[in-house]
Amino acid sequence: MLLRQSLFAVALALFPGTYAGFSGKTCRIMPLGASITFGVGSTDGNGYRAALYNLLAADGNTVNMVGSQKGGNFKDPDNEGYPGFIISQVTDKANAAMPVQRPNIVTLLVGTNDMLQNVDVGNAPARLTTLIQDVLDAPPLTLVVLSTLPPNGDAATNTRINAYNAALPAVVKSFTDAGRSVVLVDSHAVVAVGDLVDGTLICSGCVRLRKHYIFAFH
Repeated sequence: MLLRQSLFAVALALFPGTYAGFSGKTCRIMPLGASITFGVGSTDGNGYRAALYNLLAADGNTVNMVGSQKGGNFKDPDNEGYPGFIISQVTDKANAAMPVQRPNIVTLLVGTNDMLQNVDVGNAPARLTTLIQDVLDAPPLTLVVLSTLPPNGDAATNTRINAYNAALPAVVKSFTDAGRSVVLVDSHAVVAVGDLVDGTLICSGCVRLRKHYIFAFH
C-alpha cells in the first residue's frame, strides 16, 4: 500500500490531475519496446504486462493487449516487444504495427539496447522523439506512456542510461506543449540493480515496474 501511494504521488506530481478517475474505459494497449517489454528475464515471461492488464481491468476498464508478438503465460500476451532491438528498429516495427493493431494507448520502454551498444547515444532522444511522433500520428492513438530506462549493472552503460533518462522530460514536454498526451513514468526510480537477472533484464523488479505503469493512467 505504501508503495502504491508513493508512486501515485510521483505520478500526480509529474502530471497533476491528468488521468484522475481512470475507469470504465476501453483500453486497446500496445506494449512497445524490446526485451523488457517482451518479458525476457521475468519468471513467467509476462514482464509488466499481465499485472498492468489485471490492475486496469480491476479498476473497471475493458482491456485488450494488442501486437503481433506473443509472450508470457497470461490470457492476453499480445505485444510489440523485440528483444535486442534498438530505437530505430522498434520505430520500424511500430510503423508497421500501428495501422494493423490500432491501439489507443501505447506503453513504451525503449533505448536500453542503444545504451548497451553505445549507438549514437547523444542523438538517442531525437530518435525517440521520431518514434513517439510516428506513433501519435497513427489513429486512433490517444495516449503514450513512456518509461525511463531501468539502471544497468555495467557502469559505463549506466552512465549512458542516466544521460538518456535526463533528456526524457524535455522530450515529453515537447509533446505536451503541443497538446499531445504523452506521460513519463520513472521506472528507473523503482528498479534496483539487484533486481536484474544479468545486469540488464528485470526479474523481481518487474513487480514494481508493472505496478508503476498503472499510475500513469490515473
